Amino acid sequence: MVSTGSPYVDRLKSLLDTIDQGSVDAVVEAIRGARTVYIAGNGGSDANASHLALHLNECGLRAQNLMAEIPLLTAYANDFAYDEVVRKRLKQTATPEDCLVVLSGSGLSRNIILALVSAMNQGIKTVGILGFGGGDALALCDVAIVLQSREYGPVEDTHSAIIHLIQERIR
Repeated sequence: MVSTGSPYVDRLKSLLDTIDQGSVDAVVEAIRGARTVYIAGNGGSDANASHLALHLNECGLRAQNLMAEIPLLTAYANDFAYDEVVRKRLKQTATPEDCLVVLSGSGLSRNIILALVSAMNQGIKTVGILGFGGGDALALCDVAIVLQSREYGPVEDTHSAIIHLIQERIR
């Protein structure tokens, strides 16, 4: 790899080279087979969740970011707990024909773990797009794309590139 003179860009380029294309194919197949694709993440991963929902909708698939409706999110967080928002939304709307895609830098967020457990209990296919080696979320995913980096910036940027790979393969 030729150095760009920017350590960040060099780390990002290196991480992009580690994307497992077989895992991308498995994720695409899980998404294609779903009636509705529900998506969840926190912070930068939530921004990527909206990004993924947008591109899946553009491809003619039904996709929804479960964290995108701010009034509903804050009501559930207030009335129950932030950790329960995604889990409760899945219980209300999802069926076994659906798929839950979680995006997580660390794979350790409690709300994401609870959502994956709930999806598994409902018979919903679980998909992870994960950094930090997958964290606890990895064991709860039927299929996953896992990055080993423990640096949020490159992980979130690489997740964005993975979203475009998924869109390209679905088209």
